[in-house]
Amino acid sequence: MKRLQNKVLLVAGGGADGPPNKGETLAIGNGRAIAMLCAREGARVMITDRSLASAQETAAAIVAEGGVAQAMEADVSSEAACRAAVEAAVSQFGALHLMVNNVGIVYPLDDFSIDTADYDRLMSVNLRGQFLMLKYAIPEIVKAGGGAIVLNSSMAAIRGGGATYGPSKAAINSMVRGVAVRYARDNVRCNAVMPGLINSTLARRTGGEGRDAAVAPLIPMGRQGTPWEVAHAVLFLLSDEASYITGTEILVDGGFCANINLAPLPRLSR
Repeated sequence: MKRLQNKVLLVAGGGADGPPNKGETLAIGNGRAIAMLCAREGARVMITDRSLASAQETAAAIVAEGGVAQAMEADVSSEAACRAAVEAAVSQFGALHLMVNNVGIVYPLDDFSIDTADYDRLMSVNLRGQFLMLKYAIPEIVKAGGGAIVLNSSMAAIRGGGATYGPSKAAINSMVRGVAVRYARDNVRCNAVMPGLINSTLARRTGGEGRDAAVAPLIPMGRQGTPWEVAHAVLFLLSDEASYITGTEILVDGGFCANINLAPLPRLSR
């Protein structure tokens, strides 16, 4: 039996905003990889994205593989859009068991000279958007008998993150713990993934193709991660294999945060 068989999953931010990697026919970001991998494991997936075309592209890829998926446009900074996304998942598939909120934005300038309007926009998406998706998803997951939630945090939550991005992600980690404790007796688990430097569509769009060579020496494993590696961590947290795991965060960073000096480690083995 597949790991998410008979489960309904809502993935917010399930599109991919950026260029494909070399050799890819389909651009893959964290949200798209999560949606596709979970569909392969039996989940029926409602995919939302601020770009309807991008969400539809993910849904089409799932259907082409024999999975079940629907797409809709939703900007998590809008309360009405968050409510509509949850309602659409329940209406289309009859229930909601699982939710992943992969939405987040970052600005190249992230110090205290940032424009206040940009600060407000980032917090509206990165933090308020998480709150709004939880606000409407949790009652439906409880109604379905319980399930699991994974929020998208970042290693920036614990290893420096500027004036806006890191603090927004640190708040998500706190939110995860609050949800986990409050809804544990309702059989709802809530955890976060904290990706490190991932070779995703967002990274290529903002950092260019040369980022891997620039950052690889800082990572003990010697390379950036892939969206599929993030997706596998999310799949584990959504599955019954993680049935006694709630209120915590999983780093997916190739050892970056364990490397205190942020310098290349000596090669200890061949």
